[in-house]
Amino acid sequence: MFLSERVFKNLDLDYIFGRLTVYTPYGEAMKKSMKPYLPCDREALETELDRIEKMIFLIEKDRYTFVEMRTLLKHIKDLRGSFRRVEEQIPLNLVELFEIKTFTGLLEKLSGYQAKLKWDWPEDLQIQAIPALKKLLDPQESGIHTFYIYDEYSENLKGLRETMRQVEAEINREKIRKRDQVQEQLNIKIRANGEITVNKHNKALIDMIENCEGLIYSSETYMNITYKIKMDVRVEELLKRLEELKLQEEQEEFKVRQFLTEEIGQHLEGLYHNIRAIGALDLLMAKAYLAIGMDGVKPLVTGEETIEILEGRHIKVEDHLTKQGKAFTPITLRLKNGVTCITGANMGGKTVSLKLIGLMTAMAQYGLFVPAKRMCFSPKEYIFFSLGDLQSVDMGLSTFGAEILEIQRILQRAEENGLILIDELARGTNPAEGYAISKAIIEYLKDKASTTVITTHFDGLAEMEGVVHLQVRGLAHVDFQLLKQQMQERGILGIDVIHQYMDYRLEEIEDERKIPRDAISIARLMGLQEEILQQAERYLE
Repeated sequence: MFLSERVFKNLDLDYIFGRLTVYTPYGEAMKKSMKPYLPCDREALETELDRIEKMIFLIEKDRYTFVEMRTLLKHIKDLRGSFRRVEEQIPLNLVELFEIKTFTGLLEKLSGYQAKLKWDWPEDLQIQAIPALKKLLDPQESGIHTFYIYDEYSENLKGLRETMRQVEAEINREKIRKRDQVQEQLNIKIRANGEITVNKHNKALIDMIENCEGLIYSSETYMNITYKIKMDVRVEELLKRLEELKLQEEQEEFKVRQFLTEEIGQHLEGLYHNIRAIGALDLLMAKAYLAIGMDGVKPLVTGEETIEILEGRHIKVEDHLTKQGKAFTPITLRLKNGVTCITGANMGGKTVSLKLIGLMTAMAQYGLFVPAKRMCFSPKEYIFFSLGDLQSVDMGLSTFGAEILEIQRILQRAEENGLILIDELARGTNPAEGYAISKAIIEYLKDKASTTVITTHFDGLAEMEGVVHLQVRGLAHVDFQLLKQQMQERGILGIDVIHQYMDYRLEEIEDERKIPRDAISIARLMGLQEEILQQAERYLE
């Protein structure tokens, strides 16, 4: 498994996928079925990244065409159920036939837009118009956005409808004749629908109507009585004849729907190709728009076992900071096989750096551009991320126990070319044992094929031979006396100043140096009593 559901969420990949906006049910299906490209899929990954790069170029060159294309994509419905009915030879209903007719029109327009963009579209992205099917469902070539069982489909149907029109005309003539006859007889006005409504107080008119053979009672309210023209035997016969004709029309229309379903079946291969092409195009466009929106770059795939990130940004954190009017500090680093330790005080961004490494590697392997100025990497067999948030109630394990269980499992894959990320290893136990376990795990991993990055507070782990040490710059270059004076003068809260002055960038430490005292400095800025801080400094000495 490339990564677990928990790792997917902890790396904030769900946030990235939430910003990957597709517009069709076929694009949504492809998005849900996205799988990471593994080391053996390197060529396919490079092809996908090249396609995104090409799509970005086309979008920036002709944005209006893509606006039109995406508008069309919004109107595409999920027709897979109808296509399955075609396969099973179940006659489609009028709604399904209408939707397929609409679909053929959209195919024609999308195909035209693709031609306009002048790219030698890969076959799996190429939308193909089906003019024969379009003409089948619009035999009059009217281009109107409705569907009807046209007379052109059947001579029998055409004859039936002509007879029905004649019968309906005869019925109308008989109704008009009868209405005129009653109006003349009673000297009253009858509505076009053959009804007359009389107030109950008009006894004379009611008596006259009730004695007229041409009118019969229809309905009444507490104030009025409604009468209607009484149809004679001739009209009754015509109405019965019309019902018989309608039944024959339904039977003939069923035969036509059966015929159309069979004809559509002849185009199923092309229809299925198009829904796959639409899904692939929709997803590719979504990837391109995501890259543009986050100012992303194409990750470069290399055969060298490395992860190089130049000014990478964690998009979710950056978006959150932007809403607060703050800026994200880009991270630059280079990792290789073995172990890299990241040190620094709390609030220094170590966890964000760790998540950024995992997120950008995962994004790249899912065939996405990454938010950075440059990224070069080799695809990994898996990504493991321990955030220290594990606790198994069912198994009765503490956070530390659950963490160790997870790490034990991943250590079995350490010889594979994977990415192991561990935040504050062994934080859930006492410091002495935590240090010992951490040191032993680092010793075990430092010569393995996997790339491991561990954040730690334990002093000395990063100075082990063969371990790369990255340190958060933090508040090392801040004049705390001057800063505290400014805070007092302006009434600024310490937490805001820490975020403002904290340098989140990483720098590689190649020789042992004095332990950074950012934690004590932060505590001083937050107002912890000076005598306590001085005592802590003496303990450090």
